[in-house]
Amino acid sequence: MAKQTKKLPSAVPVAKELIFGGWTTCTVAAAIDLDVFTFIAHGKTTASEIASEAHANESMMRRLLDTLVALKYLTRKADRYALSPQAATFLVRGGELYMEGAGRFATGQMTGWFQLAEVVRSGAPLAPPGADDASRAEFFAMLVKVIFPLNFVGATAAVASLGAGAKARIKNILDVAAGAGAWSIPFAQAIKAAHVTAVDFPQVTPVARDYAKRFDVEDRYEYREGNLREMDFGTDCYDLITLGHIIHGEGRDAGRQLLERSAKALRKRGILLIAELVPNDDRTGPALPMLFGLNMMVHTQAGDVFTMKEYRSWLKEAGFKTVKTIRTPAAPSPLILAIK
Repeated sequence: MAKQTKKLPSAVPVAKELIFGGWTTCTVAAAIDLDVFTFIAHGKTTASEIASEAHANESMMRRLLDTLVALKYLTRKADRYALSPQAATFLVRGGELYMEGAGRFATGQMTGWFQLAEVVRSGAPLAPPGADDASRAEFFAMLVKVIFPLNFVGATAAVASLGAGAKARIKNILDVAAGAGAWSIPFAQAIKAAHVTAVDFPQVTPVARDYAKRFDVEDRYEYREGNLREMDFGTDCYDLITLGHIIHGEGRDAGRQLLERSAKALRKRGILLIAELVPNDDRTGPALPMLFGLNMMVHTQAGDVFTMKEYRSWLKEAGFKTVKTIRTPAAPSPLILAIK
């Protein structure tokens, strides 16, 4: 009698992640580097026209474009290509929500990930202890432009979640590690009486100035330059403080201290808005927060992702009376709103 063949699991998911996983990143990054999306937006819609503008080989450009169609970044009708809504919104140079530098950032980050096994083996991240502020600031000045659209859309959802009474109380906003101002600009747009203090390194605040001007709220911004870890936020000064993807980089101890300093700086009934990638309490998913935690492990000394249970505990200890979450398709994890 023939031996019964054991049914094997599909190898496709493993191959997709292990063998082909980085190909999509490199494809879209190359298209950004070649300005493909911008040329199409400006009316160059055939492979020949796009290749000419990009000073590229026409045959190879067509193969790249057709792959972008398969990836849903483009559509094609006959020999003409068009942008998907996502590409039109986020990948056209000069657009309001353009992910500036995204291609370069994406491929650059992969270099560190190639050393993940060695980081796990050695127990030491790639970043040396005490990495200087100038290097961190240079990196952040580039990063904040890449992530501005994602954060801006998330902040817009946070504004929409607030009732009229809560908005009326917001007069003074502290945007901690403001970057490009993504977490405060939507509040400044919606609340005309609001004044924003943006805190960041001196190498980064010019980016916030540029974006505040771009969104026509620059007259209500002021800037405090320096390392947020060394800065006194004051006492009972603000109605809203934003911590947009800051705590994961600070790590457990400094992150908790930041929550305490934020609580001290808020007025009674003041609001703390936190955006982070949040794993479940068992740390078994979702995949994106867990992967982001590995990214922190590779590139930082103390950075990590933290659970909602941890955030609730820390916020209560810091003196916040109410903690709630806002689920929005604009953010991969719920936003956290804490009220003093």
